[in-house]
Amino acid sequence: RTSNELHRAIERDELELHYQPVVDLQTQTLVGMEALVRWQHPTRGLLLPYEFISLAEDSGLIVPLGAWVLNEACRQTAQWASLRATTDVDTAGLNISVNVSALQLAEPGFPNQVADAIDESGIHPDRLWLEITESALMRDADDAVSILQSLRDLGLHVEIDDFGTGYSSLSYLQRFPVETLKIDRSFVDDLDQRSE
Repeated sequence: RTSNELHRAIERDELELHYQPVVDLQTQTLVGMEALVRWQHPTRGLLLPYEFISLAEDSGLIVPLGAWVLNEACRQTAQWASLRATTDVDTAGLNISVNVSALQLAEPGFPNQVADAIDESGIHPDRLWLEITESALMRDADDAVSILQSLRDLGLHVEIDDFGTGYSSLSYLQRFPVETLKIDRSFVDDLDQRSE
């Protein structure tokens, strides 16, 4: 794989989103989805993120790739909400979570890109959750606070993904305007086997 192949994949609509359900464990109801990108490579078949995301990050293509994911996830969410409304299915609480890379977060116009995706799709900002890794936030914590506040001012939600893998402290959590922590899998894999 080369960055040229990935660049062409973005231009040629070879990317697609798969959705992981988010279920409220108390009510056992679907409350949203997490958008996960896949690459339908013309010769290698369906590629999972671990097969191309590092290439995207190293080449800087993660920014247009991330923009595509955000726009497509918002568009699809709006379409589903419309379909659900016409079939008398309750649409309140159908959320979409989208992962944001450190390079996207560092883009000067990122909050405006998010606002545009919301406006163009017509989804309510309250339906959108942006997942940002702990390490992305800690690259420049002071700037991150400002950017996160700009995003929150749009009416959307922000959560920290992979919490526990970086170097943040609980005091930093008080500074970040986030609502949810997604604890890294390494901390919860053996919960049923390790009392500590």
